[in-house]
Amino acid sequence: MRIDEDQVADLLRRLDDEPTRPPRVDLGGAIREARRRRRNRRATAAGAAALGVLAVAVLPVALNGVDRGAPAPATSASPSTPSPKPRPSGPWQGVCTAALLPGSEEAAGSEVTAGDPDGRWLVGRLTMHDFRDYRLLIWEGNRVREIAIPGEEQQLRDVNRAGLAVGATGRSLKLSQPWAVRDGEAIRLKGVNSGSAAAVNDAGRIVGFRNAEDGREVWTQQRPVIWDSSEASAVDLPLPGPGWAGSAIDIDEDGTILAEMADMAGADDPGRPRRAVIWRPGATRPEVLPLPQVPGGTTIQFTPVSLVGGWVTGMAYREKQPGKSGRALQEYPVRIDLRTGKADLMPAVVWAGTGNARGWQAGSMAGTGNGTAVVTDTKLVKLPGLDGTTASGDGWVKSLSDDGRVLGGQLFQNERGHAVRWTCR
Repeated sequence: MRIDEDQVADLLRRLDDEPTRPPRVDLGGAIREARRRRRNRRATAAGAAALGVLAVAVLPVALNGVDRGAPAPATSASPSTPSPKPRPSGPWQGVCTAALLPGSEEAAGSEVTAGDPDGRWLVGRLTMHDFRDYRLLIWEGNRVREIAIPGEEQQLRDVNRAGLAVGATGRSLKLSQPWAVRDGEAIRLKGVNSGSAAAVNDAGRIVGFRNAEDGREVWTQQRPVIWDSSEASAVDLPLPGPGWAGSAIDIDEDGTILAEMADMAGADDPGRPRRAVIWRPGATRPEVLPLPQVPGGTTIQFTPVSLVGGWVTGMAYREKQPGKSGRALQEYPVRIDLRTGKADLMPAVVWAGTGNARGWQAGSMAGTGNGTAVVTDTKLVKLPGLDGTTASGDGWVKSLSDDGRVLGGQLFQNERGHAVRWTCR
């Protein structure tokens, strides 16, 4: 559902009168609170100086979410399923083990698609013998629950600390529909006929995209949206400019939203350079983050992957031979600190992964068959396969807890993909 500026402003004014509404976040208070609670919450950050921008409208991210209650316990896959080992403590050493997750014994394949910031919840799916027939799973430790969502090619893309999960169904972006799962119940998200939910924070606010259905190429008609809760209707986020298109892909605990977008004005080319766009809490306009500087000059594109604890992680691209045909590109893993605007190069490249509140990344190492890894502030740590060796670690990572001790993803073994959890100390 689309809401004009006057409607959003009126809604915000009415919420301002509610005594239970939390105050807007200030930078100093947010940082002090985050430091006090960093063991069990994502670091919060807000109110940093603007980085560059266009567009108008009021951002409705200060609305109150409702999905804070803990869900009912998950059912056990098997009485013989062992419980996870106690969580390690002390400094992170990068010593990890991989274990299969229960519930996938009869499937043609399985994978983890997301996890919560504490590593308590993992979500994923089973691939049955009909490769459009997916069964959704939610793991709480080693207890697993199967979730039924109508449609085809179902996928859960995020889950918060309360176990509220979000995702979509559909054989294509144009046919996709957004869903949430709470207490084992599938909830069709309102206000979007065609689109997807991509991320949810602990306040229960959900972000994603809707298709504008204007007849253009699918990616060029995406519009970023926010649902204030799983019961609310979608609200369009203000665009950086009239021709911009893309999807909101993440939302931080302070309400900051991250999108991958491109300026499509005058062109329907889905290959237009991607940019990271953010909406800060209470802001009236989005910010287009500056392109990172890398060895050899300024990049031409930055594709964001995640936003956690004020850290945007992603991949920047620079032309190897500017001005020549073919546009061969050199990639650079980058993280951006939204509190300062500073962009740093990461010490190694990982693909199709995720980030955490420390600004770390995890994913697949560059090159086929080179395994999975975590990239910290200073080094790359290869993750082991199921036999304990890094040589068998071919797969990908989709979940990285804030303390770096629980990861979820998929490993390939015997020509099948298997849903796995890594635990690290």
